Amino acid sequence: MKIIWGLENATHHPSTIATLGSYDGVHLGHQHILSRLAERKREAGLERSVLLTFHPHPQEILKRHGREIELLTTIEERLDRLEGKGIDETIVIKFSEAFSQTSYIDFFREIIATRLGTRAMVVGFNHAFGRNREGDADHLKQLAPQLGITIEEVEPVTVDGVSISSTKIRLALKGGDPGSANAWLGRPYAFGGRVVHGDALGRELGFPTANLEIPAPKLIPADGVYAARVHLNGRSYEAALSIGTKPTTRRDGARTVEVLLLDFDGDLYDRTLTVECHRFLRPQEQFRSLEELREAIARDVQVIREL
Repeated sequence: MKIIWGLENATHHPSTIATLGSYDGVHLGHQHILSRLAERKREAGLERSVLLTFHPHPQEILKRHGREIELLTTIEERLDRLEGKGIDETIVIKFSEAFSQTSYIDFFREIIATRLGTRAMVVGFNHAFGRNREGDADHLKQLAPQLGITIEEVEPVTVDGVSISSTKIRLALKGGDPGSANAWLGRPYAFGGRVVHGDALGRELGFPTANLEIPAPKLIPADGVYAARVHLNGRSYEAALSIGTKPTTRRDGARTVEVLLLDFDGDLYDRTLTVECHRFLRPQEQFRSLEELREAIARDVQVIREL
């Protein structure tokens, strides 16, 4: 897959099929759209498939309702997940306040049709783009024939009767339900972080943990203890993941992310770990003593080993 940064570097090809969207998470619904894109390319005898996506994520710039956006994938993770999905080119569009004011008609005519040479498009059931998200599938179906472009709208993918979306996956992770999130993603939810110095209390308790610095706007799951897997230098380790404010030992309310790698011995400071979140074990708790905390950690480790 060729990656093109910026619309100014996009090229014209009169035999292009395209799709457009943020594709945060590259979940099973997104993968279904991309699979259909590849199929439609073959059926129509077209030569190039193109995905147009955005960086920064539109909600990072627009910040609707004053809320900070939390993303399932960084742009690097997103591009990595798109690799091998049958896409010839991914064009990363620089999103800005000025760009957000572009009308869907202008974007469709000038970029989709003229600059790229698009002959067909595949879009999701809830697809919308352009100023105020006016360019939904119904509007595109009216505009596209005038430019010799066919539009195919793909139905949602469902798991156990639930239609998959990035929003639902975010809500599941924020609600302490990585099982549903992982089923909808088609893989375990993962995040990467650099190991930084903490209070070293874990070592004192006999369970040395690595404190992670997670860059915004990456989504951090709900507070609690999880069964996890950590990847480091091509190896993986079962791990206990703890997210929360450490109410037993701290009073400042600062939220921390810690992982305890099982069967690992070594220095992790300044290393970057990739953590897969597999199963929620228990909520964050405030214990009456450090001994109670140590016993709880030991039980968590035993449960993870049994899992």
